[in-house]
Amino acid sequence: MSLQTCPQYHPHDVIVRSEASHANPFLVDLRARITGPHGWSTTVPGFYDGDGTWVVRFCPSAFGAWRYETESTDPALAGHDGEVQCIANANPRVHGALLVDPAHPHHFLYEDGTWPFVLGYEANWLWALGFLEDGEAQLRRFCERIASYGYNHIFVNTYAHDTRWAPGKSHAEDYGPPPMYAWGGTNEAPDHLRLNVAYWRNFDVMMRALIDHGLTAHLYLKVYNKEVNWPRARSLADDLFFRYVVARYQGYSNVVWDFSKESYNETDKAYCENRLSFIKAHDGYRRLVTAHDDWALHFDQRFGGALDFVTDQKHDHFAERVIQLRRQLRPCPVINEEFAYECGPGGVEDLSYHPRVRHTPEEHVLRSWEVVFGGGYPGYYYLYTAWDVVRPDDLPPGYALHKRLAGFMKATAWWELEPHPEVVERSTARCLAKVGREYLIFNRAEHGPQRHFDERTQAMITLPGLPPGAVLAADWLQPLTGRRAQTQVQVRPRFSLVPPFEGPYVVRLR
Repeated sequence: MSLQTCPQYHPHDVIVRSEASHANPFLVDLRARITGPHGWSTTVPGFYDGDGTWVVRFCPSAFGAWRYETESTDPALAGHDGEVQCIANANPRVHGALLVDPAHPHHFLYEDGTWPFVLGYEANWLWALGFLEDGEAQLRRFCERIASYGYNHIFVNTYAHDTRWAPGKSHAEDYGPPPMYAWGGTNEAPDHLRLNVAYWRNFDVMMRALIDHGLTAHLYLKVYNKEVNWPRARSLADDLFFRYVVARYQGYSNVVWDFSKESYNETDKAYCENRLSFIKAHDGYRRLVTAHDDWALHFDQRFGGALDFVTDQKHDHFAERVIQLRRQLRPCPVINEEFAYECGPGGVEDLSYHPRVRHTPEEHVLRSWEVVFGGGYPGYYYLYTAWDVVRPDDLPPGYALHKRLAGFMKATAWWELEPHPEVVERSTARCLAKVGREYLIFNRAEHGPQRHFDERTQAMITLPGLPPGAVLAADWLQPLTGRRAQTQVQVRPRFSLVPPFEGPYVVRLR
């Protein structure tokens, strides 16, 4: 028996080898029984990593001794046992698995008990940077930068081939089609019963960078509109792909699983549920599962328990859409992951990459605020790091605008606040509140970022739970300029809320 150490919440690899001749080593059954402190136990699958080597990757989540023992149809891979001592995690950015908070089920909780204000970032082809000569350095530099601006939830495809609007090499930083294929063969003539180990080793480089920087890896196992020649549904090759990805990455505590980007493209909802159940059956840690932008799956009662949280894509009525989901579904977190696309340095008139979708940084962040005030979490798109173009050293203005949003919300107990649209009487205003204690009001200008609020657009508010005459501390933020002000507000039965500056505002009343 070997004795090793592993930091809490980090992956640990058990490596075993066999010289036996296998017709297809990817189909060799390998698993390990894992036993941790306090009687905790699970079984995790292993995966083939090339050159006669298999790996079982697991994640010690509590201090103490973790024992493993391998089982396999290949005698050379079976019977390997050992003990791993889980030691303190020295990385303050790593908090363990993302969970649903049982006390506040519309919000998330990390395994170590801290609440994350989830701020998403779309980087579909991020793994492609790893193929560059200095790829790992570029990945880590990019992760460090976006983490410093408050982003903590990265949406990324396990594989995507190309975009239809910019096929081939449209830019120097265009990685569609990628330099390497995820399976054997090619996308035109794939061997779906064999994975390309070199591709997945490169994917590991990205995964290590994400966990080291405290970034959740929101993995889209499939994507239907990026020209991928996928294995036939429910086939042996389909099972192999899902099992391989789950086996290789469940040992990362920062993983959540998403059946597919734009899952609505899959019309067979029973197949969607089948794949989600397949993931759960093979994930010994039961990481959270979701499906992106699939209202049919969200609301179909036959599959009501398939998803742990909602990942949505709605481009209008941002707060109302989240509120609708919160009211109609069982309580769970809602992320509106795709609703705006920040333009590149050429501005909204730059058609060089995407001919249709471009927004100003200001419009993007105002939409993000609306999502938050519906009780959800926002995602962020920058045109030149989403999809197949990755320019990691760009510094779009939206970074600072979204950092301001996250910073303001983190100063509140946001996980205790609920949407209260009845508090405000103007359509442009939104309210989150813990009635009687804390009220957040957001109001965006109707006709541009610098419009002054007149009588018609001022928020008329009624604050339930507070007696008339009560004096509240008001902490104001202009979300586009960053201007702050502190005033006092006296509660009246119904009164207008007048900001101390022009343009949109957020105010916290306590």
